[in-house]
Amino acid sequence: MSNPFQIYFFQREKNLFKNLHDFELKSDEVSLHDLRVELKKMSAIISFLRTVYPKRNLKKTSQKIKTIFHETGEIREYQLLQQWLIKNKLLLIDQQYLPQYTLKNLTDDFHQHANVTRQILKELINETGKYVKITHQRLATKFAAQLHIQLTTITSKQLVKDEWHTLRKLIKLWMYAQNWIRNDAKTNVESGLLYYDKLQEAIGYWHDTEVMKETLFRKQIYLSKDLEVQKDFAKACTKLNRSIRYREKKVGQLLIRKETSVS
Repeated sequence: MSNPFQIYFFQREKNLFKNLHDFELKSDEVSLHDLRVELKKMSAIISFLRTVYPKRNLKKTSQKIKTIFHETGEIREYQLLQQWLIKNKLLLIDQQYLPQYTLKNLTDDFHQHANVTRQILKELINETGKYVKITHQRLATKFAAQLHIQLTTITSKQLVKDEWHTLRKLIKLWMYAQNWIRNDAKTNVESGLLYYDKLQEAIGYWHDTEVMKETLFRKQIYLSKDLEVQKDFAKACTKLNRSIRYREKKVGQLLIRKETSVS
């Protein structure tokens, strides 16, 4: 009989191929998001297994899933930035520096090698599955408990912004791990889930905004000789900086709330 960790892995296998198929058909933000979530969940499983078995055994598997996640990440970042530019009516930047056909090209390129991606997923699932089948449930439960200790320790002290994104990845890893432990092992966890989910979401919004700003500067739009483009760029920077400050404040408030509750 399969244990909760093994059942969770089998569900990821099923969902990965389903979501890949959905993105091939729809190519929209929702289907891409769902695919990336499943990739993160499978990556969490691999991260756990690499704490149990020699890291070199799953090194190639880890690299494979990171490659796919990076490819889908490029598309997602472009989707978010384009939506933001259109929403804020920054059409000159959208048309001249981040045209819609670029997003179409990125998506089409992903579709063209979807069969290769599907084969890579099959390989990494087979490679990972070998270890999942021989992994005892108590090891998965122990890993989740260790993550919770790490989270409690990290969020009980002051953090600088450079540490936020790493904290978010740790939170996501812990939250995913809650799905592969037995119900009787989830004591004193439920109340923390809501807080940590809000915190990781706030950090995610902040990080997305920072990435949009970095992308605009990477395009060197500020070097344009077109005064209208420069005006749009200044407007974009003002809006992004305002949004970043607001989102930083939200994250800071959540972190202070945790520090206060611990002290």
